[in-house]
Amino acid sequence: MLLDKIWNRLLTRLLQEERGDGIVSWVVLAVGLAAAAAAVIALLRPAITTAAQSIVNMISGG
Repeated sequence: MLLDKIWNRLLTRLLQEERGDGIVSWVVLAVGLAAAAAAVIALLRPAITTAAQSIVNMISGG
């Protein structure tokens, strides 16, 4: 899974880094990715909700 690869790479980099620069950049990257994911979910939520309701209606025969 992609998150596992990212997490393992983060742990590997943290263990190899002797200075704090690497840790700071990874934290900034993680926060940025989390913010981007939250923004995408917020933008797509109405479409996802509508599509999910359509699927439920189709399955239930309504």
